[in-house]
Amino acid sequence: MARDQRSAGIGGALMRWVVERAAIELGASLVQLTSDAARADAHRFYRRLGFVDSHVGFKFQVAASDASDRSAPHTL
Repeated sequence: MARDQRSAGIGGALMRWVVERAAIELGASLVQLTSDAARADAHRFYRRLGFVDSHVGFKFQVAASDASDRSAPHTL
């Protein structure tokens, strides 16, 4: 959501639509989302809507030269 559009009720309305209509129409039993760990305001927003913290994510940045050189073995 654009910063100047936050707190206008748009995001909440969209998320309620996803949970109350789209997920049901698609037969989904779970709505799951991913949010950057640094976005504390977004996390409060999702919790207010009833979402619960459930996962810890990890990522590994691959250097461009590593990604293009598939012939050499790679170790962490």
